[in-house]
Amino acid sequence: MLSALAVLTPLTTMGEPAAVATAAAGHGAGKGQQATPVICTASASQPPFFVDEAQQLPVAEPDRWGHREAQQPSGGGAEDRSEHYTLTAGVHYTHHFASSWPASKTLAYSTPNAPMDYLGPTIVTRKGRPTDVELVNDLPPSGTQIFPTFPMANNDNTLTLHHHGGLQSAQSDGVPAPLGQEVPPGHTATYHYPNDQPAAPLFYHDHDDMNTGPHIYPGLLGYSPQTDSRERGIGLPDGDFAKTYLLLSASFDADKQLCYSKWGDLPVVNGTIAPKQQVQPRRYLFTFLNESPARFYHLSLQQVPGTGTPSSAPTMTVVTSDQGHLRHPVPVSDLLLAPGERYGVVVDFHGHDAQQWVLANDAPAPYPMGGAVAIPKLMRFDVGAGNRSPDHSRIPETIKGTDNDLPLAAKLRHARLRIVQAAEPTAGNPMLGDEQQPLNYTAPATETPQQGSWEVWAIRNYSPDSHPIHLHLIEQPQLIGRWHVGQWTPDGKPVPGTIGPFEPAPAYQSGPKDVFDSDPDYITAWVSKFPIKGTSVWHCHMATHEDGINANPIGSIEMMRPLVIGENEQRNLPHVDTLQRLDQLVR
Repeated sequence: MLSALAVLTPLTTMGEPAAVATAAAGHGAGKGQQATPVICTASASQPPFFVDEAQQLPVAEPDRWGHREAQQPSGGGAEDRSEHYTLTAGVHYTHHFASSWPASKTLAYSTPNAPMDYLGPTIVTRKGRPTDVELVNDLPPSGTQIFPTFPMANNDNTLTLHHHGGLQSAQSDGVPAPLGQEVPPGHTATYHYPNDQPAAPLFYHDHDDMNTGPHIYPGLLGYSPQTDSRERGIGLPDGDFAKTYLLLSASFDADKQLCYSKWGDLPVVNGTIAPKQQVQPRRYLFTFLNESPARFYHLSLQQVPGTGTPSSAPTMTVVTSDQGHLRHPVPVSDLLLAPGERYGVVVDFHGHDAQQWVLANDAPAPYPMGGAVAIPKLMRFDVGAGNRSPDHSRIPETIKGTDNDLPLAAKLRHARLRIVQAAEPTAGNPMLGDEQQPLNYTAPATETPQQGSWEVWAIRNYSPDSHPIHLHLIEQPQLIGRWHVGQWTPDGKPVPGTIGPFEPAPAYQSGPKDVFDSDPDYITAWVSKFPIKGTSVWHCHMATHEDGINANPIGSIEMMRPLVIGENEQRNLPHVDTLQRLDQLVR
């Protein structure tokens, strides 16, 4: 019998960051260790590319309705009813990554109306209409090895559910242990999402401590777009002409079964290896979500030789980023997509009848130095010979909304500066830390913003990797820009006089974001508001980095730190006020 569990209050006293240390002793302790895994370096074989048609994930329907408690209207089209979804995580044996391959063992999320054998169904949320998601952990009992060759930190088979980019309470944020609850096999927990935020391409995934990668890799991942009434009036392509692609990299053994690989060498798009997509010569809105364990993608469109008249690539325009719409859409010819990042891109296939275009990638792995096998092609778009329906879509010059209406200057005026770091104290073992030193996940919290405050975070990266840094529970976040550092001191501080000129964020990266690419030998800065009191986390969104070395032989120390949002004003942090003042402070 499944029993209901309340989502636990985080194990800290709000506003007292040192309390985080009280949970440290239990981190990873007493958990059943797994036999040494076999890490894949390359797939034993690959199926023919561009044979199977790309599939869209089914949309889940609520299994019941509830009523919100009486409260003041949110001003965003609030409705009286709330939606309830029962989301069951389980093991499956029927998913085919290619039609010519046998079925592989996978994990999946399912709802009553949308059974899945890999990934999870799309859960659409609406501004002003709350959602309750009841997570049912139907994994085998604790101690069972689901994937004996995977680098699991333990065989507890516990789960959490993180609504990535959502502004929910810390108790419903899916915080990994020891700061949050993990749901044991045979139990449930309910997560409440108020959904009082603008439209954005959010998603959900497991966030189990030290096992996030080995749980997402075989399928515990799903798309959860937030919508609002304003979005429907923008005029972007919609319906059958708006498609979402979850991009993962994976490797397979000689039996064509998933085997865990840090980089992966085959592209998996919505559960299919290197699919094709039939499109019409018209505009489409493609949302790309990268949830590969560690691989970045640098995307572009390349024409397949001999297909139609040679031409320049279809126009691509970025209209959406992680947390909402860009105020001014940005035409691009290429696009960098780090793990955890999302971009909504309008691709215009007008005038490209009977052509084929490959979604190409030339990002090295690890990024940016390379060394791992390349994945040069992800999928192919086959353009038909004519439109079967009129194209009334448009790309407005300006998209106005509450997520992008506050200018950067106004955010900086109220912000204080916090310095953090990404370091590699020993080769191959990157860590995060405060301004002074690298720290483990279980060290006392040093990032303790005041609820309702604005902060600029500037991360010094003197490791050799780019790190996509994700902060939980932030509002109106925005990438500011970067400074190149020519030389570091041994303790990770820029040598005076070696900091280059300020480089503003590329235009397509200047929209609302919750993942920030921290490049090596750079100081990268972003600004955000902290609206929700409680304990959560900030971390690198490369799963192999956030999972850690404590019980994981993949080769990294946990790049995850507590984020304690409390009542105390951060008087020790300097005021930013202006971009010019920020430049001076960084130097």
